Amino acid sequence: MINKAVNINSMHFFKYLLYLQIFFATQVLSGESPVLLDNGEYKIPAIYSTPSETGKYPAVILLHGTASNKNEVGDLYALLAKQLRDNQIASIRIDFAGTGDSQVDYLKYTLDSALADANRARQFLREQPQIDSDDIAVLGFSQGGLIAQLLVIEHPELAALVTWSSVAGDGIEPFSSLFHRYYKQALDNGFAPLTFDWRGPLNLSLQWFEQVKKQKSFTGLVEYHGPTLAIAGGADTLVDANSSVRLIQRVGSEDAQVVILKGADHIFNVFDPEAKQHATLQKITLQWLVEKLH
Repeated sequence: MINKAVNINSMHFFKYLLYLQIFFATQVLSGESPVLLDNGEYKIPAIYSTPSETGKYPAVILLHGTASNKNEVGDLYALLAKQLRDNQIASIRIDFAGTGDSQVDYLKYTLDSALADANRARQFLREQPQIDSDDIAVLGFSQGGLIAQLLVIEHPELAALVTWSSVAGDGIEPFSSLFHRYYKQALDNGFAPLTFDWRGPLNLSLQWFEQVKKQKSFTGLVEYHGPTLAIAGGADTLVDANSSVRLIQRVGSEDAQVVILKGADHIFNVFDPEAKQHATLQKITLQWLVEKLH
């Protein structure tokens, strides 16, 4: 009976090994590998996307917006990662604390934690032998655009900056509506439940509010001299397109461009099957990154 049990367990073990081999082979063939990055306090779920050809590649860090996840709304980041991969550009997309596959509460999310997570993704790319560490760009969507700005201010050697529907401004200016609606509750309770029409609430910490009050992204942006592209929707009612205009006017780069997509909302009409703005967004971004990173 003991030998039989050992044989059965061994059979399950080898089946499990075969499953792992098939899984990882599929990931390699598809060019995408799930990774867990350690920022010292918690694990950051991420997807590392690489071209199939051998050689060194440029890479892009993809930073999602508030209440979204590493694939972004309508899979915009997942789709962009594939397009980048097909053009010999690697990427990494991450879940910030409390979103996507993250195992910690959203209370952990602050500007400092998000910047630390973005930095950990940057460090991961620099550790990969197939990545050209001098050719790493960052793209941020909405609040992710603010984190991208903070990242290039901290690391001005980054090769390029791209923002989609990004906020811009020092202090509470980019988030005045959130402060008006939630700050008093956060002061009273230590956090405020941030509510949405399309998902459950997220607990926004008082620490996030206090860090936003002190942030100087707009002041610091003049120190970044790399190529910069800001894309916004002309019909965005959440973040005015003028934020992207101001961002481009402020950045220290002489190679800076703003694109306003007519009729596009904050998420570039990604759920409208008749709309073309989200496809245009992807096309412009891809062409620009291919030009700047190659």
